[in-house]
Amino acid sequence: MEETVSITKQMGKDALKDDVEKNQRETVVETTINAEKFNGAFNEDDYIDAPPDGGYGWVCCACVSAMNFATWGANGSFGIMLAFFLESDEFPGATATDYALVVGLLNFFTLATMSTAGLMLFKFGYKATVSIGIVIQLSAYIGASFAKTIGQLQATQGFLLGLSFGIIFGANSIVLPSWFLKKRAVANGFSHMGLGLGGMTFSLLNNSLIQRTGDHKWALRAIGIISTVICVITMFIVKVRVPKNSQFNKEDQSMKKILRGIFDLKVIKSWPLQLVTIWATLATMAYTICLFSLSNYARTSLGLSENQATNILVVFNLIQGFGRPLTGVLSEVVGRVNFTMFATFYICFMVLVFWINLHTYASLVAFVVLLGLFVGISSVNIVPLSVDVVGLNGFPAAFSYSNVFVGSSVLVSEVIGLNLRDFSLKSHTPYFPCQLFVGAVYFAGLMVLIPYREWRVRRMMKQMKDTSSLEEATRTRYEKLANDNSLRAFISRAFYITKI
Repeated sequence: MEETVSITKQMGKDALKDDVEKNQRETVVETTINAEKFNGAFNEDDYIDAPPDGGYGWVCCACVSAMNFATWGANGSFGIMLAFFLESDEFPGATATDYALVVGLLNFFTLATMSTAGLMLFKFGYKATVSIGIVIQLSAYIGASFAKTIGQLQATQGFLLGLSFGIIFGANSIVLPSWFLKKRAVANGFSHMGLGLGGMTFSLLNNSLIQRTGDHKWALRAIGIISTVICVITMFIVKVRVPKNSQFNKEDQSMKKILRGIFDLKVIKSWPLQLVTIWATLATMAYTICLFSLSNYARTSLGLSENQATNILVVFNLIQGFGRPLTGVLSEVVGRVNFTMFATFYICFMVLVFWINLHTYASLVAFVVLLGLFVGISSVNIVPLSVDVVGLNGFPAAFSYSNVFVGSSVLVSEVIGLNLRDFSLKSHTPYFPCQLFVGAVYFAGLMVLIPYREWRVRRMMKQMKDTSSLEEATRTRYEKLANDNSLRAFISRAFYITKI
């Protein structure tokens, strides 16, 4: 009897072992097939239970775009309020730095709260997480409208509003990539359409209400009410897709396990992730200065009227509304890394060549149109560039880590921008030092992308060398170039002509 039981147990173990080995073989086959299908462009984990690249994902994309309209889009209109604060005495004793800290705190806590959003999402679910963010958002807007001191404004429109944006935007940033793989940049670009259109819409609303009432209070209340309605409706439509190989695809997730996934040191130590983080930090810092300084630049440097300055910000946000989806589409057409490098160079060129030398309202309009096309590159492509490195499993940890640094940069970016103004200059506008700084920051970001592209090309070659679609000569070239650690090989990989 004991011998029979022992044999039965052994047979059970052998059967379990066979099942595990079968699953492993199927996973290897699925990974190899999809690596060839997707040209070795993505993390190996994403080849297992690959996203549908569409379907209900487009509905979620539209809803996320609407929520971006109501959150980041509304924030894009702060330049109107900043110009009003700088020219009025709404908060006696407040300096330009104090007002810059409002938007700095808002952006910092938005990005720094991303890890908290991920933790809440995997523990409490999507709707509960976003609901908390919506309640905080409405409270922040209403509270800011009753603020009597600059400190109260910083606490409400800075800290509280940033907290709410971080929860809402953070949850959406994790949900959306799970629906897309090849079209991930396109989807992220279209989700950011709402940001530009929101900035345009709320800029017009803010300017109109400020002119009618003489202060900012009803502008804040109107934004709060409109944003709440939009977010509540779209929240109930979004669905979360969890891949079968996800580390979060377990019902018995403890807080400890979720924390380990959100703060995964193996992911955080990834060298290419460090490069993406540095690039995004630099590009976002420069973008923030452009976004919130253009209105004041139009008034103080070119002597434009209040309505003309508002028009500049409206046009800038409107073009971004169409430029961000275009950025996503072009990223998929020519390659995400390729287009990111081009867009970063393009913005650097526009700032250092065009912005510095313009002197009229018409030329400023032309500048913001050309700049707005691709200036949102860091917001659109930080997600696909990060996921392509670490995969969906590692993305919550990667995104949380990156946004700590990106958030720290935007905390001080507008403070730096305003304090770089030099009103003693005779041959240039007061914003000349600020313009040089923005251009230099974009150039530094471009340099960081070179080793990132080299790593991506090297990984692509290693994945593709074992596939059946390559000719023998190409396979040999890939294998040789991928394993060569010389400087010459590094340069060859960094500038290798391929869609990546």
